[in-house]
Amino acid sequence: MAGKYKVDLTIEDSQYQVETALQNYDAIKGDVVAFNQILGTQIVKSILPRLKQEQFTGAPATLDSLWVHQKNLIPIGAPYQVEVANGMDYYLKNGGQGKTVCAIAQDDEYGAAGLDGLTQASKTLKFKVSKTVRFATTSDVSAQVGELADAKCDAVVLVSLPNDTGSIVTKMVGRNFSPQILGIAPSWLGGLENDPNNGAFLTEHYIWLGFGPQWGDTSVPGMAQLIQDQQQFAADQKPDTYFVFGYAQAWAMDQILEQAVKNGDLSKAGIKKASNQVGTLKFNGLIGDFKYGKSANDRNPPRDTTIAKAAVGQPAGLQIIASGYTSNAAKQVKFKN
Repeated sequence: MAGKYKVDLTIEDSQYQVETALQNYDAIKGDVVAFNQILGTQIVKSILPRLKQEQFTGAPATLDSLWVHQKNLIPIGAPYQVEVANGMDYYLKNGGQGKTVCAIAQDDEYGAAGLDGLTQASKTLKFKVSKTVRFATTSDVSAQVGELADAKCDAVVLVSLPNDTGSIVTKMVGRNFSPQILGIAPSWLGGLENDPNNGAFLTEHYIWLGFGPQWGDTSVPGMAQLIQDQQQFAADQKPDTYFVFGYAQAWAMDQILEQAVKNGDLSKAGIKKASNQVGTLKFNGLIGDFKYGKSANDRNPPRDTTIAKAAVGQPAGLQIIASGYTSNAAKQVKFKN
């Protein structure tokens, strides 16, 4: 960092459990000046009060818009609401006008963010959401999928994690129910396209609403840098959208730490101050640039979305069909302070 400092990492695994994350946070907080990649909306929400009380800065590994204006957090990427708004704009302009739109979402903050995006988009784009169902993670979704099938949904906005994506699609196949699925970024994991039971269904009916260029597209400077670093430091790493996000998040922290070094202050307070001086976090096309400002209230996230279809033989199982897609609906998305 800055050509003269080595960054030491202290790593703990939250196991995607709030209680474990809080215990690990307390165990290492005396040894660190900032936290990177706090994974999961519920975990970030639980840790945030401690970050505020103890004057830490942390980077949330979630695209929830709740983080946009939080001064103790360093968010990156277009929020889930933007992904949904762009996805619906794309769908309506590509055969979806007048079709029945529905949604299935986790019964938590993550699910609520996706549905907020759908609600905002419906007002801007003038369409009706005919049916919305919620589910608990890893639960039996037979009833929820049945409701969507009975509602004769043509398109289903999907706010899920990959394990539940597989379960939901299995139930759709079992019901002979084949809507257009519009899944936001965390709903996908490379390999789903090769599933012997659901792969063919996904390649025909699933669209991913996410971020970034095609893995390996070195015409994009940010991806070229990722590939160079990946080959040097993580040669066994396979194409993965989560890896791209994690790399971008580390890049964001690096930009803020560089600013802190320029200021000559790498304390907790110095890092927070640097986040208000960095201007715009830039990623050279790997993900959208994120405008920061003199305070967290000035922040404006990117409004573009990568739209891809599930595809066998493609990196991470995705083939991009629209890159940097930006709609008026996405530009009008509002975020709570």
